[in-house]
Amino acid sequence: MSVHDENNLLLDKRACQFGMRSFRMDEISEPKGRFYLNGQEVRLRGANTMGFEQQDVIKKDWEQLRDDILLAKICHLNYWRLTQRPVQAEVYEMCNQLGLMTQTDLPLFAVLRRNQFSEAVRQVEEMERLVRCHPCNILISYINEPLPAKERPFASGVQVSRHLARPELESFFTAADQAVRLANPDRVIKPVDGDYDPPAPGLPDNHCYCGWYNGHGVDLGKLHKGYWQPVKPGWFYACGEFGSEGLDPVDIMRSRYPPEWLPQTVEEEKGWNPRQILNAQTGDYHFMWFDTQHTLKGWVDASQRHQAWITRLMTEAYRRDCRLNSCAIHLFIDAFPAGWMKAIMDEERQPKPAYFVYREALTPLMVNLRTDRYAFFSGETARLEAWVCNDRLFAPDPAYLHYQVELGGHVLMAERVRAHVPVCDAAFQGFLPLPMPTTDIRIPITVRLGLLDPEGRVLHDCAVTLEVFPEPVSIPPVTSQRRLYITGNLEGKAARLARELNLSPTQFEDIKDSETTTILIDDFTQYEKQEAAILDAARQGATVVFLELREGEYQVAESTVKVIPCGMNPVHFVSRATDHPLVTDFNADDFKFWYDADKGYVTPLLATTFTAEGWRPILTSGNGSWESDWQPALAAAEISYGTGRFRICQMTLAGRMQTSPVARLFARRLFGFG
Repeated sequence: MSVHDENNLLLDKRACQFGMRSFRMDEISEPKGRFYLNGQEVRLRGANTMGFEQQDVIKKDWEQLRDDILLAKICHLNYWRLTQRPVQAEVYEMCNQLGLMTQTDLPLFAVLRRNQFSEAVRQVEEMERLVRCHPCNILISYINEPLPAKERPFASGVQVSRHLARPELESFFTAADQAVRLANPDRVIKPVDGDYDPPAPGLPDNHCYCGWYNGHGVDLGKLHKGYWQPVKPGWFYACGEFGSEGLDPVDIMRSRYPPEWLPQTVEEEKGWNPRQILNAQTGDYHFMWFDTQHTLKGWVDASQRHQAWITRLMTEAYRRDCRLNSCAIHLFIDAFPAGWMKAIMDEERQPKPAYFVYREALTPLMVNLRTDRYAFFSGETARLEAWVCNDRLFAPDPAYLHYQVELGGHVLMAERVRAHVPVCDAAFQGFLPLPMPTTDIRIPITVRLGLLDPEGRVLHDCAVTLEVFPEPVSIPPVTSQRRLYITGNLEGKAARLARELNLSPTQFEDIKDSETTTILIDDFTQYEKQEAAILDAARQGATVVFLELREGEYQVAESTVKVIPCGMNPVHFVSRATDHPLVTDFNADDFKFWYDADKGYVTPLLATTFTAEGWRPILTSGNGSWESDWQPALAAAEISYGTGRFRICQMTLAGRMQTSPVARLFARRLFGFG
């Protein structure tokens, strides 16, 4: 376009690219909320951005902006959520050219003040006028993570809030819709991204950080099984944010961080904690996920391993969920060093392991193996779920699933079956029955699954590592070496656990062979009734084990024990890095993500922690919350008493003896039968 004067002298000119596309959301057919790009169904797989692309524009680094978009496409992303803001026109223009869709958000978080209602409507219309000329922008949103309005007392005694209550906020959605539709009748609108006061109009969107803020939205084990948060029926749904923190690489820290954030000597490293990095969360929340580290590199490696594990677990769960048709990891590229370390790529565009994991989990046509158990006993038959997930609009037919079990590079068994490949959907293919090899030592095995075309070419494959333990050794009900007693109810948790270990316990009574006795207690009131006799037995050599004490303060072995609930929901991990002889030969992740036979999926293994001065740690955790500092805490510990000992174990062991080899080995040792 050019402008000339009456003498045909050029006054101004501008060139721009022009594109056309259709994008709509179906709100008629059930389930509602299907997305269609140019008339064909599409599932949105993306990432949040928080400024790296705007930094490219500020610096006029067009090659970097181009490469950032290409990095997204290489990662199998098809859209960016431009989190809580519109961006410069140059970003949209480059996305137009390279074929990356965008979602633009109004810069509104959690609440809207009453006196800003009209201004917010005005800005919504202005935002729509800004982005409507860019075909890449397929979606807008009005508010991020709205919270229930809190009533606050004023001097008059009237309970009021300066923020819109939910019905008033939905009136804002209606007014904003009208303003947007006048500017662009075809705009697809998702009013809320990350709804904490549902339901919202339109497509439900919930944020989920259950792999970092433990239990956030839905428990991790339930998510892995196939559950989701409660949403309104009859709709597809979205997850606009998920992820976990992965610290920046050491080279970024050393070159870009203030020196006071980092240890400067080897000695300082031993006690250094990521809390010293401004706004880093790993120093606190690692207690819920991995061992405390003692080197800078150790912290980086452990946090990035966890980030990769969570990224894989959650993304694969989303791919299997047929009704979750939009997800965006938080965050793609960090805008600054230590800016928001949930990013899967640092500010210098070094990919963290989670980047490659996310790329793999977003492969448009992929096979997937799912299991709730990662450890088995020798001779068991494992049943792994086989899935095919296809975001494409076409499917190979015929196609075949090939699966095999490998040990030390050797194939132990292999089978091939016909596959059912869905279109723009996920399909469960069935259970793979896999006999576990016979072994007298702990061994890793690999299960592989491949999707093959008729010529045998691999279209996609995946693998899961399982561990096989020796068959559990049966313990006679009574041996000449050791006897087991239980205080109180022989039908309680302690008795059940004993029976799962093939023990036949008897009720506690005044005993004479204390040095070869174990006493289990799951009810502290029963202990109080027989305290004198139990203390006497411990003095003579008995092992007294308390199981899952309830919240409260107790006097045990002349010391005070304080039990409190885990501050951020029951957790899936405890640390065995204590050098206690009961656990020294276990691996770092052995006490993590345990299957629960009663529930049929993975459940948390620790609901409470305790503190007790003078007790020797066996297993540890940490405790804290959003509002309070995090401190180390005990999950299991012991203290000597006479020639015997007292032990406390707050982990949930009952119900896991037949399905968790680590839990079984630990319980036997804890009770003195190992």
